[in-house]
Amino acid sequence: MDAYELTVGDLKRHLAGYPDDTKISMSGGLTFYRFKNWGDDEIILEFNEAQAYLPDEFRKANPHLKVAFIDPAAGNWDEDGQTSVINASI
Repeated sequence: MDAYELTVGDLKRHLAGYPDDTKISMSGGLTFYRFKNWGDDEIILEFNEAQAYLPDEFRKANPHLKVAFIDPAAGNWDEDGQTSVINASI
């Protein structure tokens, strides 16, 4: 198992001492959407904020940036969940 992997058991152990009504907040202002099955032995934690597309050229110039999320209030979203171009330059 990778040092950065988190299992359901790990998460349960981390949360074991907290009351059921304890609020969980996400760093960076992200908001929880759902857990989604991703195969037989993996689930994905999804957020309400859309993940931004980062072109290869941008990724090569900014190797320290792994992912960017878009605030749902930003941009003009169409019926397919696409938004207009949002400047994410650094």
